[in-house]
Amino acid sequence: MEIPSIFTILKKAAVFSSLLLFGCSFLSGQKKQFPIGAEVWGGYSYLRFEATKLGFTDQLNLNGWDGGVALPDLYEGLGVAVDISGHYTGEMEEYNFLIGPQYSYTLKGMRLYGHAMFGKARDRLRQPGTTNLEPSDLHKAIALGGGVDILVTDRFSFRAIQADYLITNAFNTTQYNLRFSTGLIFRFGKR
Repeated sequence: MEIPSIFTILKKAAVFSSLLLFGCSFLSGQKKQFPIGAEVWGGYSYLRFEATKLGFTDQLNLNGWDGGVALPDLYEGLGVAVDISGHYTGEMEEYNFLIGPQYSYTLKGMRLYGHAMFGKARDRLRQPGTTNLEPSDLHKAIALGGGVDILVTDRFSFRAIQADYLITNAFNTTQYNLRFSTGLIFRFGKR
């Protein structure tokens, strides 16, 4: 199976699961009152980028930021999350714009969660080509991962770790990357 068809299938799965999550939340209207709880988070992120396929001699270590918004409990632990990140080094930069379903489970002051996110990534090589322009590419991206949040108060949590297997398709070559993030979470609305 070629890469474009895999991305098409996964994109359709993300749309279907998001619609299913929203449908379930509306069906459970008697059980849960709106407005629902939401979370906003942000922090530091590290990306290990598989750059050898782009002509680099080794993989690249990029530092940056990661943040997002989540509706973590639309229906019995199922929710939806939006994730936006940016990573930088002297040779390149990458931005990710992802959305997808998330499942979370709270256990003794910690919340464990897993997600499958789909969206776009933009890569820019910081080395001008023959036209003196820095090559840039917008392409599909998938992030499969999860993490651990430590509950501090009713409104604040600490994201101890979020680890993602990030699959991108920069300049028509597939990269299999690792992304690790940490940060602070602010919760508002009903819990």
